[in-house]
Amino acid sequence: MIHKSISLAAVVALLTGVSSVNAQTEVATAPVAVAPTQAEMVEAFGYFSAFQLGIKQLGFEASDSEAILKGFSKALGADEPSAEMLAVVQSPTFQAFIQARMATAQAAAEADAASAAGDNIAAGKAYLDGLKSDDAVESTDSGLHFKILEAGADDNPDMEDTVLVHYRGTRIDGTEFDSSYARGEPAAFPLNGVVPGFGEGLTKIGTGGKIILYIPSDLGYGNNPRPGGAIQPGDTLVFECELIEINPES
Repeated sequence: MIHKSISLAAVVALLTGVSSVNAQTEVATAPVAVAPTQAEMVEAFGYFSAFQLGIKQLGFEASDSEAILKGFSKALGADEPSAEMLAVVQSPTFQAFIQARMATAQAAAEADAASAAGDNIAAGKAYLDGLKSDDAVESTDSGLHFKILEAGADDNPDMEDTVLVHYRGTRIDGTEFDSSYARGEPAAFPLNGVVPGFGEGLTKIGTGGKIILYIPSDLGYGNNPRPGGAIQPGDTLVFECELIEINPES
């Protein structure tokens, strides 16, 4: 991902030792035996800022560091952007220069995402195929797989209904990405306003019913989940759901 600016949250994360600086870069943590000097801390800030700002993804190399540092130095010595620097970045030459680098970086990111999505889709298919050994697991024409734990009352919702649900969502490796149980209260939403597999799955039970949904990528978030979240492109998702109420009063 290309970051246009570094947020305060990102700065705090960098200074408090998070284990990753962005979705693609994992950083191992190690105990610090001796308190770092101020110069070392400033250097570390610059070091991780380079990752956070996506400078390498834009094609800049170590040989560009002198010019980049010259720009940093001018910025840190000024209260506002200078007319000289504004003229450079507003020029057609600069616009073409940076847009070309951004296009290259975007293409590389999309290729990486497509490759990761393909791997995850294959893993999801293998996971769903493995469910065939469980006679309690059913499937629909859409490709949704589900396992009814409790059928509930005879009042199954339809896709135009709003429902009140407790749920827990995980990737197929068990990584939890969302849970109303963890938040301590159920969630209400229209079934036609959520991912297709989730909406379709909840029509299979009535009030008081419990179900496990196995949602393939094309019925979930596909190759475009929320950036930076736990869900990865191509992920098959598993939801444990409890239908509490249909069309709850607001």
